[in-house]
Amino acid sequence: MRRLSAAIFMMASIVAAIPRTVEAVELRVSYSPANFSAMYNAIATEFMKANPEITIKFEPAKSYDELLQNTLRANLINDAPDVSHQGLNYIRLLADRGLALPLNRFISTDVEWKQHGVLDSIRNIGSIGDKAYAVPFSLTTPVLFYNIALVVRAGANPANLPVSWDGVFDLAKKISGLEPNVSGLYMDYNANGAWGFETLLFAHGGRMMTREEDDITFDQREGLAAMTSVARAAEAGMIDLSRDNARQSFVAGKIGIYLSSSSLLTDLDRQIDQHFLLTMMPIPLAHDGKTLAAGNGMVMLTKDSIRQEAAWKYMKFAASPQAQAIMAAMTGYTPVNTAALSDPRLQTLYREKPNYEVPLRQLGELAPWYAFPGENSTKAAAMIVDKMQLVLGGKASAQAALEDAAKEARRLILKK
Repeated sequence: MRRLSAAIFMMASIVAAIPRTVEAVELRVSYSPANFSAMYNAIATEFMKANPEITIKFEPAKSYDELLQNTLRANLINDAPDVSHQGLNYIRLLADRGLALPLNRFISTDVEWKQHGVLDSIRNIGSIGDKAYAVPFSLTTPVLFYNIALVVRAGANPANLPVSWDGVFDLAKKISGLEPNVSGLYMDYNANGAWGFETLLFAHGGRMMTREEDDITFDQREGLAAMTSVARAAEAGMIDLSRDNARQSFVAGKIGIYLSSSSLLTDLDRQIDQHFLLTMMPIPLAHDGKTLAAGNGMVMLTKDSIRQEAAWKYMKFAASPQAQAIMAAMTGYTPVNTAALSDPRLQTLYREKPNYEVPLRQLGELAPWYAFPGENSTKAAAMIVDKMQLVLGGKASAQAALEDAAKEARRLILKK
């Protein structure tokens, strides 16, 4: 009996000493826009080297709007991805609907995360109240891209580009007068989430709603200045194009000034090549103006505990200095991890290509990409874009469009 007990004890000890096999996980991760696939694949490659038990399967979408709709539909049939890189303005909607899981448990118990290099001010972009629902991945700011060849032809000094909206519109008019098929300016007004309107509103010092979110405030003087900017763009020669067509026209040298996201910089550099000199500048700000901080944050959607652990590993890695340096070097995005700025590749990039440094100069004056509360958030944002289009086409005055937008927003959001 003693021999049998000893043998059982010995076998149990041997079994306990055998290392457990780590369960392999295929992690589904969705993201947008799809044209950044090379960057996401590069980050996944490095992640899988460090975590061989986890395989990343990406599910790209063309835009943040498309990504959100894909996520909502997938959730209805219990087929949502494990992690999703959602537009920062949609984090709230996903949290309100109970899709995005609070991350406080992971953040508070992960010792490595506390020394990760992501500033609290940036981490808070993914929080609602005292709960963190997203780990910020990338930041992008609205900027002005200049075709310096057209700037010079219009008689302007490329070393002294406009620092006011008046200067921007005046230069745009001169460029539009160069020849019939050249437009002086294009504003990316029809980007998702009312990005174009918020860009102009925040730059003039405005807000979308009161701090308590009990009333609309974008119909005040700052909002009128924003909507009037659309009318002034039309007067300066802006043509209403789709976003893709506007980008192609700018690359082809047919648009002089292009207001869009800094995240486009790498793609524009590659496509323009040596055809003309590209210069990127911050948008003008009023004395109390702010720069819209857009980009994406990673939300955890899986309810499975094992997949949650794998998802957190991916999210933490994607926000690490190593991954952030890859992201910033391959796009025009600004890293959310300040430790990434010491990466030799980024230091060389910022030194040799000053355009990439422009968003860094905007970090002290950021306002988060706003999303209306409630179920009609996306409808209200799309409605504002429609009103801007009416102004651009001369079918409504800035004042009338703004008043209509505010009235409709109060109906959709406040049920008034």
